[in-house]
Amino acid sequence: MIARQQVGLATCTLGEVKNRADLVIFWGCNPRESHQRHQARYSASVKGQFIPEGRKGRRIVAIDVRPTSTTAAADQFIQVEPGSTFETATLLRALVAGKRIGIEEDAKVGGVPLHVWRELAEAIKAADYGVILFGLGVTHDRGHDLNVEELGALIREVNDYTRFYGLPMRGHGNVTGSNQVMGWQTGYPIAVNFNRGYPRYNPGEFSVLGLLAREEVDAAIIIATDPGAHLPGDSVAALQAIPTIYLEPHVNTTTGWATVVIPVAPAGVAAEGTFYRMDNVPLRVRKLVDSPFPSDEEVLRSIKETILHA
Repeated sequence: MIARQQVGLATCTLGEVKNRADLVIFWGCNPRESHQRHQARYSASVKGQFIPEGRKGRRIVAIDVRPTSTTAAADQFIQVEPGSTFETATLLRALVAGKRIGIEEDAKVGGVPLHVWRELAEAIKAADYGVILFGLGVTHDRGHDLNVEELGALIREVNDYTRFYGLPMRGHGNVTGSNQVMGWQTGYPIAVNFNRGYPRYNPGEFSVLGLLAREEVDAAIIIATDPGAHLPGDSVAALQAIPTIYLEPHVNTTTGWATVVIPVAPAGVAAEGTFYRMDNVPLRVRKLVDSPFPSDEEVLRSIKETILHA
C-alpha cells in the first residue's frame, strides 16, 4: 500500500468526495465488492452539498482489466490490458497537458483506442471537482509504487486546470493508521528499514516481498494480517522456513504454521484505540466487550520490556 507521504498525492476526505465530486474514476478497484458501503455513502450514489442529484449529478468511470460489478454500474468502462497502468497514466498526463502524441489516432494504448483516452482527458479537465480512487489493480500491477507515483504526477498536473484528487482504496482495518504512525515517527509511511540504526526508505528494496525473496529475513513478527492468505506462494514459503511470532485473535491460514501464536483481543471490539479511515481521518474506538487476552499493544510492550531487561 502507498501513502500520500510517498507520492505527494493531492488528497481529500471522503466527505469532500461526497459533497463535491462530479467525476469519480475507479482505477483498478471494485468497491461494490471490496468496500460495499463506499459508493452508497461517499462516492457514487450519495447526495452531497454541491451534488444534490446524487448519482445523476456524477459521471462514474471505471478502469480495470476485466468486467466487475463496479464496471457494470459505471457510466463508462475502460478495459485495459494487464500491466499497462504506468503507460496509460503517462499518456493521460500528456493529453491533459495538450502535448503532441507521436502515434496514429487509430492506435491503441493499453489495449484502448487513443480517442477514448482523449475523451477521458477532456472530461477530467472539464470536471468541477474530480477524484481518482485506486486499488490493488494499480499498486500490484507491473510498476507497483511507480504506478502510484505516475498517478500522483497526473493528479498534480490536472490541478492546473481544475480541482482533482487521489485516494487509495485501502483494504485491511487501520492500514492507514500504520502509515500515519510510521510517517510521523520516521518521515516514511512504509518499507522502512532500521538495520543501520536509522530509518531508510525504498519500497522496491525494503518491502516485505523483496526482503523475503532475497532471503534477508531470518525471523518475523506478524501482526494484524494473514500472510498465508494474502502473500504470494513463494513469500509464504519463505516465512514458513523461518521462526515466526504471530499475534492474531482468530484461527486462519497462518496460525497453522506460525512458530508461536499469541492470541490477542480483537482491535476495535475488545481493545480500544485510534483507527484511521482510508482518507486519513482518525476515529477513536472504544472497547465493547471484555476479552481474556491482552491487546496487540500490551503484547508488544511486554516483548520489548523483556528484551530490554534480558
